[in-house]
Amino acid sequence: MDSLGSLLNAGVGFLVALALVRIVTLVSQTWRHRTRIHELQRQGKPMPPHHAILGHLLEAMSAKDAMPPGAHSMYVLDQLARRQNRAAAYYFDVYPVSIPMLIVTDPYLANQMTSHTWTGAEKPPSLVNWFAPITGKGGINLFTQNGQEWKHDHNLFLPFFNNNNLDATISIVVDQMLIFRNILRQRAQAGQLFLLEPLTLSLMNDVIGQVVFNADLGNQTSGSHPLSETMFRQFGLKFNANDVMDTLLGHFNPFRFLGMWNNGRLLDKHIRAQIEKRVDAFRSAKGRDDDAAFHSVLDQALESYYSQSGRQRSDSIDEEFMESLCAQLRMFFFAGYDSTSSTMISCCYMIWRHPEVLAKLRAEHDEVFGRNIAACPDMIAENPSILNSLPYTLAVVKESLRLFPPANGIRMGCKDLVLKGRDGTEYPTEGCAVQTNHFSIHRNPVAWVRPLEYLPERFLVGPEHELYPPKGAWRIFEYGVRMCTGQAFVFKELKAFLSIIAREFDFKNGYDEVYADEKVDLTNVDNEKAFLVETGAAHLRGKFPCTVSFSGYVSNESR
Repeated sequence: MDSLGSLLNAGVGFLVALALVRIVTLVSQTWRHRTRIHELQRQGKPMPPHHAILGHLLEAMSAKDAMPPGAHSMYVLDQLARRQNRAAAYYFDVYPVSIPMLIVTDPYLANQMTSHTWTGAEKPPSLVNWFAPITGKGGINLFTQNGQEWKHDHNLFLPFFNNNNLDATISIVVDQMLIFRNILRQRAQAGQLFLLEPLTLSLMNDVIGQVVFNADLGNQTSGSHPLSETMFRQFGLKFNANDVMDTLLGHFNPFRFLGMWNNGRLLDKHIRAQIEKRVDAFRSAKGRDDDAAFHSVLDQALESYYSQSGRQRSDSIDEEFMESLCAQLRMFFFAGYDSTSSTMISCCYMIWRHPEVLAKLRAEHDEVFGRNIAACPDMIAENPSILNSLPYTLAVVKESLRLFPPANGIRMGCKDLVLKGRDGTEYPTEGCAVQTNHFSIHRNPVAWVRPLEYLPERFLVGPEHELYPPKGAWRIFEYGVRMCTGQAFVFKELKAFLSIIAREFDFKNGYDEVYADEKVDLTNVDNEKAFLVETGAAHLRGKFPCTVSFSGYVSNESR
């Protein structure tokens, strides 16, 4: 009993000591960051009023309170910029939610950041905390890695993004979109209000299941696949915080961490099962079949792994590589379906609110594919390069993304990078993450003429036209060496999506009906009922309630 009591006392003592170390570290780091930002404030650098102890937490809460419930943090950051006369950049200190940041709202400054040799390639170390629940492995993945570690893993997966391989995936994308089209036909016949986003999420889960794992997940036809269901559940656990204080308190909530850890363990189990299936297929095929229709992200990684000197196909995957591969595949799965689904929704929302845009879009599809819309999917699958003949469709996608960006960009500042504004203001970046707030940049009147209007023509006019975007003003995939590798594939997916549905269907959003009795001030979300909320990528709130009907644009026989 004495030994048991001593053991318990020792255990309690260890936990107390560990807690004290964490508290002392937190206080020390907080003081260091607060002192740094206070010095920048003393120098007259742009920022909201800074509290010596709480930093900008109070200002963040004030800006959040000015938003409708659930509004994305992009709006909070934009509101803080507007309170400073639309500052081109400002410092923002909400540690320990994140390290201090320099929030950039002007592309003139953003271009300097992404073109810098070191900062343009460096992600902040704190980014792993955001990704850890999504990808596991402490949040280490291609989004967060730096230096040689990033280059090694980037090169491991890069062959997938070869244009020939991307074109080879399009027939798979089209097959899944035809299932989606048939579901829309059923909804059109029913004529009732429904939520579109769950359908696009299932569509993109099935697309990315094929693209990443070479696996038929069957979410659209057979119900939620366990892998997809577990990923959705992980999102629910991570994004249950609705404001700054919820996020801050979440750092100290052991039950939240336990739930994410356990669900993440299940997610890894599903991912490992997919890896083992493809390893067996790889061995059975005695290597990769170069004549295969396409090579998935996982297949490419296995080919690279087993082609290394000294490895045999019969060798088991070593645990270190398996852990890394699980994390990277979780990242590809998340990045591949979530933001693309969000963009599909914003396209449907914006296009059908602007009849003139819809008419031009349909006219382009008539010109490229002919009036028989039944032939369109086969034309895309058999000749994916035909999607390159859709400049107006691409402009529509870009304009939808401009107004409803799924995410922001972020890099790590350094001592020798001092951004210089149009007015000569200098912004030291040492010790700060530099975040480009895409929402603010894409609606900045300094960079965009008539910034709140939906004008796809911006991306079709020449430099002499007033609508022509300035350099770096459109930043969805960012720039420099860390720009998104998947942008070409995303554009192919979205152009195929609109080509298949735009002429057959009409969408009518149901926001006025669903939120008819709502008493909420929408001033600070640009009076938009379909404002963005955070559920992974930024999504339109309410999962896009709508009705869909047959457009009558073409006869029933051509369906």
